[in-house]
Amino acid sequence: MRSGAADVKKVYQTGIGLPAAIFVITLMAIIAVAVNQLLSQNAQTFEEEINLTRAFYAAESGAGIAMNTVFPPDLHPTYANANPRECIATDRVYTFIADGLNQCSATVSCTPVTIGTVTYATIESKGLCADVERTVQVRTVY
Repeated sequence: MRSGAADVKKVYQTGIGLPAAIFVITLMAIIAVAVNQLLSQNAQTFEEEINLTRAFYAAESGAGIAMNTVFPPDLHPTYANANPRECIATDRVYTFIADGLNQCSATVSCTPVTIGTVTYATIESKGLCADVERTVQVRTVY
């Protein structure tokens, strides 16, 4: 008879489970960090696009206000005593409080050039919202 002690073989575990688990955990952590950075960049880009749009509309609103001084609307009480066809060369700053343009401003200037009996006006309006600036130029003749 054989002894039971002689039949016992030493068995070494040679599995790949632990290295595979460490690899998968490391890979998942890298993916999580990358996705987090991507989402952060997307949020910043989205916010900048919104501010660009707001700045454009602020500039456009400023140009519209300046156009009302050059071509005053009929029967509007604000412009009833205004000098029609007035192009003011000095900068005017308008700060908006309306929804969507809150905390935005527009710096507007109008440059008149008279050639003969015709006056050409270039209205330049710079809209500013949260460190983002857009410029709108309008050229007209009167």
